[in-house]
Amino acid sequence: MTYVIGEETDDCPTVTFLLSPLSLSGAVGCQAFGIRLIEARLGMKMLTEMGSNRSLSGMREAESLTDALERAESYCRVCKTSSPMVCVERCDVWRVKHEIVETRRVVGEGNHMRYLLNVLKNKRRWKALDALCERSRSGKELQRTLREVGFRHSRQTILEAYLKPMIKVGLVRDDGVVFKVTFYGRKTHDILAGIGSLNSLLPLHSCCYEEVVLKELAKPRTFNELTASVPQKSLSRILMRLRARGLLVKSARTDYVFYHRAKGKPKMKLSPTEKRVLNNIPQVGVPASQLSKVVGINLRRTYKYLRRLREKKLVFALKVHRTYELTVQGREIVNILNEMEKLALSSLNTPIPIAHILPR
Repeated sequence: MTYVIGEETDDCPTVTFLLSPLSLSGAVGCQAFGIRLIEARLGMKMLTEMGSNRSLSGMREAESLTDALERAESYCRVCKTSSPMVCVERCDVWRVKHEIVETRRVVGEGNHMRYLLNVLKNKRRWKALDALCERSRSGKELQRTLREVGFRHSRQTILEAYLKPMIKVGLVRDDGVVFKVTFYGRKTHDILAGIGSLNSLLPLHSCCYEEVVLKELAKPRTFNELTASVPQKSLSRILMRLRARGLLVKSARTDYVFYHRAKGKPKMKLSPTEKRVLNNIPQVGVPASQLSKVVGINLRRTYKYLRRLREKKLVFALKVHRTYELTVQGREIVNILNEMEKLALSSLNTPIPIAHILPR
């Protein structure tokens, strides 16, 4: 005859044992039963944690928040737990799911990218985020870590000036005892890991006009074209800042007027020099300084013959405005900004699980 003994724990579902009467007789049997019960509890807990860790590893490899949520959902569909509260209190996968849903709400608020960039442009906040990515820390531990890198502040200052702004934009969460980096915060940190804080490249407490200009310069643009995206009264100052930080340059061309040939063949008689000037004007146009070198006459005479050819309707002039272009470092910053925006927008495409508060 065997006895079926069930034991339900907070860590794992009901554990069932099949024992014979011999195993329950005497102190030896009781001791053996206790050992087997403890081993079963630990074994079930280890299996649960191993599965959760594998799932978390897969979620961290996800390219977007939508992909991460789908991987979490696939794990939860096959997970069996004794009580929903076990997931709420102890499951890291459920925690990440809840963070992604919360990120969707935070990103949906107005001007999220502007607030996020201004948070990350602070060097001290970046150091705090970097420390929290290593491991979760209490306020006291974070204060000690920041002191080691030269930032001496009170715990109240660290909380109010550094942690609360990061909590507001969804990078960090307060767990009551310690502060933890969110899944969104870790992915954002990974994107910026190559350059670190943005404070040395972009101005603090800005309206993010510099970032707008950098993204608009995906292809060379003139000053007038940029005024469509940024207030004209601020644009000159913005361009000056970005040039000083080596993120953009003015086009190397200094000539503003290009001369072009009109269509058709000349019907009137031309002098030998006029013919030479006309025949050396390419289809794409040429500035007068370059044309004078090709024809072999000085610039003053070049303008004289160009004026004659314009009077005969054989040549016309077009004014070309100076353009602004990104440097190599400027393109790297634009790529990072695009990745951050793509990550944030991916949260808006995440479906809200019906049971994201009480899992299956």
